[in-house]
Amino acid sequence: MPVVKVLGEVFYRELGRKLREVRVQAGMSQEAVGAKVGFKSGSSQAYLSRLESGKVRCVRLDTIVRYLQACKAPVGKFMLELAQSGAFGEAEAEDVRGFTAQKPGGETSSEQAKRARGKLLYEKRWLRKAHDADIVAKLWREVMPAIQPLLPADDPTRRLLAPYLEGVRTMYRAWKQAVRGAMNRDPTLDVQMAFDRIEHAGVQRLVPAAVRKAREIVFARLMELVVR
Repeated sequence: MPVVKVLGEVFYRELGRKLREVRVQAGMSQEAVGAKVGFKSGSSQAYLSRLESGKVRCVRLDTIVRYLQACKAPVGKFMLELAQSGAFGEAEAEDVRGFTAQKPGGETSSEQAKRARGKLLYEKRWLRKAHDADIVAKLWREVMPAIQPLLPADDPTRRLLAPYLEGVRTMYRAWKQAVRGAMNRDPTLDVQMAFDRIEHAGVQRLVPAAVRKAREIVFARLMELVVR
């Protein structure tokens, strides 16, 4: 899972501030969020306190996603607001100012520009992954209760749900590719063909009725995004 590398003090301070804001709005304590994220009881409060104060300089993306999900906050919206706050831009500007203040013999201007572009691309990929994770989470919240009655009743822990979650992720990735490479302005046929291949490959090891139900829901919701 990608790690949010060192970008600048402004970025981490803004990230921490917005995370704390989300937690307070959800009415949750740091201990409660830490438990939902999966941290050990003794270390969660100390780590989250440092994270919310902007003192953590290396953050896993899945940690941020789980934090937001624990607070029932939309991941995509959070990342968009974080980007609009200027945190990324300010961090980048701060970094570039640091480069230009270096003594002679340091990086050249072309090296500085190359590094800055690399960081910008990294930030865009990070936002895109967070946006994708948010969409998959929303799809799964609708798919899971719909397919549970179709699965074996002798599976009280619902171990068998994991392959269907991966199936939803696969359908989402296929949808993105089909929409991007659609031969016609209407990508419906391209998406249907992509989902056909996934369904046929999954029927051998999954419950066919559950696969069809998952496909039906995912197809409908994702095609709504195309219409918008």
